[in-house]
Amino acid sequence: MPRTASLTTIEAKIRELQAKAEAIKRYEKPGIRQLKGVLKKYRLTIGDVQLALGEGGARRASKLKGKKLKAKYRNPSDKSQTWAGRGIRPRWLVAALKGGKKLEDFAV
Repeated sequence: MPRTASLTTIEAKIRELQAKAEAIKRYEKPGIRQLKGVLKKYRLTIGDVQLALGEGGARRASKLKGKKLKAKYRNPSDKSQTWAGRGIRPRWLVAALKGGKKLEDFAV
């Protein structure tokens, strides 16, 4: 039968590991404290940081974003199913294209 450690030894080990875990949680990379100070001093936002790093900010939104477009393609078997040509193709169109039809066959 294997030898087991006493309860007090195990509890001491648990306390030691918990202290190490807390130290790791509190650890900051070098420069983080300075960066926080600069952000606070100049009232910079995350958007400002992303712009400075070249992440996002430079993109423009599409002129068509959020606008409803006229349907370009219609399902001949169900006239209520249409597709404007944006986004992923609807299932009925994908199935018909796999069946050998052409995209032009569904043009409105």
